[in-house]
Amino acid sequence: MGKLSNMMYMIDLLNTGNIYTLKELSEKIGVTERMIRYYKNEICNNGIVIESFKGPNGGYFMIDKVKNYINVNKYDIQLLENIANFLSENNFEYMDKFSKFLDKAKKMYSIYDEKSKYISNIDIDIPGETEKIIESAISKNEKVEIIYNDIDGGQSKRTIHPLHLFKYKDDFYITAFCELRNDIRHFELKRIVNIK
Repeated sequence: MGKLSNMMYMIDLLNTGNIYTLKELSEKIGVTERMIRYYKNEICNNGIVIESFKGPNGGYFMIDKVKNYINVNKYDIQLLENIANFLSENNFEYMDKFSKFLDKAKKMYSIYDEKSKYISNIDIDIPGETEKIIESAISKNEKVEIIYNDIDGGQSKRTIHPLHLFKYKDDFYITAFCELRNDIRHFELKRIVNIK
């Protein structure tokens, strides 16, 4: 495996919550202990914190596993952009595929960045099926697909990332990141024809 693959594997191992000694990581990944120290520094320099302590039970571990690995952050994007520049300069054969992957990662970061600005606040006392799906999507940080009655009388299929459910003048609305518009939009609940 290459350096990037090895570093991702190392993150996966540490993301389990286990403590690994330098020797254990070296054996599992198949590189020298010196290389493991190099990977640790590179990973830390790009925003994913790996802790270490000495002693007979010491080793490397990650405290804040979910926050700093599962969600894409700005340091991840910076690392991927640096890799893209390196690959481009070295005429990487599959540069077009890597560019598409980088574009996907940037969109993921954009969505999470937008979501972090909002506080989910459910105001419906007795939710129906649609409201339950929206509530679930908000709590699990998931997206949903909807068929929506547009204001001009037509219908559109949207993939949205619900952020907030609220009531205004007796009508309920969803604030969501809309993939079609690539922006935050408000959707009137009663105009949602179908949701999944």
